Amino acid sequence: MNPRLNAWLGLLLRTAGVLLGMAGLAILAGYVAMNLALEKDKVQVPNAIGMDLKDAAALLREVGLQPRMVAEEYSRTIPRGAVVSQVPPGGTRARKNKEVRLTVSRGTDEILAPSVMGGPLSRAQRILAEHGMTVGLLARVHSGTFPAQEVIAQDPLPGFPARRGSAMNLLVSLGREEPYYVMPSLVGSRASDALALLKRLNLEARVGYEATFGWEGFVVAQDPPPGTRIRAKEQVALTVGN
Repeated sequence: MNPRLNAWLGLLLRTAGVLLGMAGLAILAGYVAMNLALEKDKVQVPNAIGMDLKDAAALLREVGLQPRMVAEEYSRTIPRGAVVSQVPPGGTRARKNKEVRLTVSRGTDEILAPSVMGGPLSRAQRILAEHGMTVGLLARVHSGTFPAQEVIAQDPLPGFPARRGSAMNLLVSLGREEPYYVMPSLVGSRASDALALLKRLNLEARVGYEATFGWEGFVVAQDPPPGTRIRAKEQVALTVGN
């Protein structure tokens, strides 16, 4: 190959290398300059955790950031009204005017269970709501002591540890239970005697009549039948011969 051509190609390659190197340096310099410009516009985010919301907001504004409370949550370690968490976290760098989202403490969720026994269910529900609690399992029983809808017992008991947001189980009265009777056999009894017995048992009688020779004035059929359990004030149907 021609020596002069070789020399010319070598010069061309060296020139191209220099130009590429200079272009790379220019790109790198631009990248560094851009980062420096961006970094110049950033500030260090203060750590606001544990601070009162008002003081935390003032501190963030002081360095050019925009505080915003986004949520509240219970905390056993951070007092009520103080910052529990923040985004972005303290110690990082952020652009000026960037929003810092703050979560604020509602105080501890640990409370002592209130007393709701001895009052109506509606009152218990109101008291529990005031303490941040709800009604859990609700059982009902008859009681000769507690009127209907009154709370007989609770779990947890008054003064025992509880948490806001938890549920309290209640036992509520259905009131006094009407007594049950075992239905006696009235067939063959005089109608007047059967009616008197039903009245003493506080049972209502419905009387019908049927022409039956030799059974005039006597009970010839009944419903419910003998041996059936029946509650006070329920109705008993009697068929009387006439």
